[in-house]
Formats: sequence, C-alpha cells, structure tokens
Amino acid sequence: MASYTYLKPREDGDFDHVSVDVSTGQETVFAKVLAADEQYPWGRPTDEEVAEQNRATRNDYLQETDWWAVSDRTMTQAQQDYRQALRDLPTHSNWPNLNADDWPTRPS
Repeated sequence: MASYTYLKPREDGDFDHVSVDVSTGQETVFAKVLAADEQYPWGRPTDEEVAEQNRATRNDYLQETDWWAVSDRTMTQAQQDYRQALRDLPTHSNWPNLNADDWPTRPS
C-alpha cells in the first residue's frame, strides 16, 4: 500500500500530519504538529542530533579552508581566527542550539 504524508493547516494555526493512501485517497490524521514545529513534522531533533549536525557542518567549513594552512602559504590573522572560532564552537554558550549569527564569518 503506497502512501504519502503532508501537513494540513488547521484553523487554530497548527497542522495535522496526514497520511494519504494513494490507491483510495483516504486521509488519516496521525499527529498534531504545532505551528512552531512546522519544520519538524517528525519531531524536533534531540540536542545530541543537533550537536552532531553542527559538528559535521563545522568540519565541512574547516575542510573547505584546509588549503589555507598548506606549508607554502601563510594564513592571515583573520583566517587563523576564523578557523579557531570554528574549533571553539562546541564551547559556545548556545551550543548545540546555535543561531545563524553564532557561526563565525568566513574572511574574504
């Protein structure tokens, strides 16, 4: 039985998480999703999951700038500070629930 799910807006501003049976078109509401959780219809990630994702993103940013640290280059102070700020992210006061402005800005 093939099916798909979607969020159906409710009059109160929240959503119903609905499963639709493709063969019959039958809709079944299986969960209420608060408006604040719209981007998390399967539930909010745990702090551990958020931390894991942030570490992966941080590691990608570090890897993208590894070439700055090759032996025949000298990193600018801004580049050194950026890479250090990335390494220090797990000690940030908002960790793991970082806001966009908690991430360091890559120097040009």
